[in-house]
Amino acid sequence: MSDLLPPCPITGRPARRRVHGVSTRVLLAMWRAAGAGDLSHLFPEAPQVVLYESDTGLYFFTPAVAGDAGFYEHFYATHAAHATLSAHSEARREFVNAARYITAGSQMLDVGCGSGAFREHLPLGTYRGLDPYAEAGVAADVIRQSLPEHVDEARGRYDAVTAFQVIEHVADPLGFTRQLVALLRPGGTLIICAPLHPSPLTEIPNFLINAPPHHLTWWTASACQALADAVGVEALEIVAVAASPHEAIVYWMHRFSLLRARPGRPGIDERYFAHRWSWHLNLALSYLLARLATAVLPPPGGGPPCNVMLIARSPQDSTRDQPD
Repeated sequence: MSDLLPPCPITGRPARRRVHGVSTRVLLAMWRAAGAGDLSHLFPEAPQVVLYESDTGLYFFTPAVAGDAGFYEHFYATHAAHATLSAHSEARREFVNAARYITAGSQMLDVGCGSGAFREHLPLGTYRGLDPYAEAGVAADVIRQSLPEHVDEARGRYDAVTAFQVIEHVADPLGFTRQLVALLRPGGTLIICAPLHPSPLTEIPNFLINAPPHHLTWWTASACQALADAVGVEALEIVAVAASPHEAIVYWMHRFSLLRARPGRPGIDERYFAHRWSWHLNLALSYLLARLATAVLPPPGGGPPCNVMLIARSPQDSTRDQPD
């Protein structure tokens, strides 16, 4: 039966199991209701989107349909996503943790940087960002260029490369990470932060930010280790990241949600997306209550982490080939 399962995006080995599928028609209807518009052009020949689990612990969707520039521009503008991600950036735990590994005088690149909020955690003159979808008028230290284009002109240039909340958006996480490593000097530092599973993010039923074409993969500590092994870097630290203030709405939604999408008996009880009116109503009510709570209350305390961070070191030997 394993030959009927799709390959893991990290190892290429067949998935360990099928978790569940969701009708593409249902998924598109939910995205329309969430303000993303018509996304049918992204799923022209996919009657169903299926979630699988790899033997690495990675959860991944097939087909791996990534959002295009129009999707991100429209959906993020509708929900003021860039403003939310930039808010309270001085207190973002992944930024604070990552900054400990970047020394003064380092040449570093922040891939998928958005507004470049990570810069305030670094010594003056160290920061450089890369984002092809950066908003017009962004700071001069942010390059509006694709990652492959930048690899072609800056291979081996940086002492550190970071990617916060980016890898889950790409269809080929292994190829993406190899490009990050290609930008590093020998012995350089690679830092990747991604959504964690299980977590409040994945326990809210029908929480669309965790579905294609937005999130294509859900990450675990073991998946991060497998990724480090696959690209030939040494994992220095793999750690779950505590909640940050900008994630308050997720934690309030989780707190107010009367339903939970949790792993059960594989293939029987485990489900995260479905056309169930109780799930739709629960999502709408928990979102509205969370919006009110974040406006008047501090973030709820004691919540489990939503993200996992990999800090790794590239090989010291510049002649060493990366794995195929």
